[in-house]
Amino acid sequence: HGCADRANFAIQRSASSCLYVTRLMNMTFQVSAMNTRIHGSTGIFNRQKHANVFVLPSANRAVSRGTSTRCSAAPKSAASPSPLVKVCGVTSPEDAAQAAGAGADFVGMILWPNAKRSIKASVAKEVVAAARENGAEPVGVFVSENAEQIISFCDDVGISWAQLHGDNSRKALKDLPTKYKAIYVMNADVEGKLLTLLPGDDEDAVNELVGPNAWRKASDWMSRGRRSVEYLLVDGMNAGSGEAFDWHKLKMPMGASRKGFALAGGLNPDNVAEAVRIVKPTVVDVSSGVTQECGIKKDHAKVTAFVHNAKSAFNCTQSS
Repeated sequence: HGCADRANFAIQRSASSCLYVTRLMNMTFQVSAMNTRIHGSTGIFNRQKHANVFVLPSANRAVSRGTSTRCSAAPKSAASPSPLVKVCGVTSPEDAAQAAGAGADFVGMILWPNAKRSIKASVAKEVVAAARENGAEPVGVFVSENAEQIISFCDDVGISWAQLHGDNSRKALKDLPTKYKAIYVMNADVEGKLLTLLPGDDEDAVNELVGPNAWRKASDWMSRGRRSVEYLLVDGMNAGSGEAFDWHKLKMPMGASRKGFALAGGLNPDNVAEAVRIVKPTVVDVSSGVTQECGIKKDHAKVTAFVHNAKSAFNCTQSS
């Protein structure tokens, strides 16, 4: 405090409340509480998962929370704590029951009408029932729907999980009540570079937090609506195509979701264990990698093998 060269940064929390951090000339930071992300004119700070630090990706610096400290190198994140599997693009209650019975934790169904694996509400209700009866949580996948449409569909088929896969559905996040759990999809190119902005990081909002008067915009920025999501899901540029990207180069932002991140894109029973060991995701998501030749119905043997290999790889990673 009292330093001439000082800038206020808005801090995002899952509860959408606003706190501040002060940046001093000697690169000392004062953080008042645990938060998820800090936005400022020098970049976006992310809280390192399972650690009391904030990380500035571009500078590889960290900041202790609750104290003033010099910037230091950030520790590596911990291994994923949960071996979760999501089987997506399920089109029948039979496939839902088999996937859940094989150990899948989530069963995804595409509710966007233009997809080749989309299903109608009447079938979706049967898929929901079959998934739950066998111990899996059903998830609705949306692409172009707005918040009102997503809410209506979720209520109609009886689900509380919504996967936001397209630009329009991602924009709907800010208007979704928190009782609907969100999986926010981000696209990566073949090199593993993320091309999608983080939840709430639309360019207009971030630009408002740059410049000498940025602190005046902080409260307005924080009132833009919901930004919290349960999982980030990284997929390739062509969802459902079975095309993989470079897992070694994938750099996931820490602290940008409540429960971790999911890996999708080109996964199948033969490569999922390798993907888990390289990326260490919280969830692995498969669709076309476990279908029959028709590309629609699931191959039950492939589903069983995928779940087994994914969960075995997670367990191996954790014990190593």
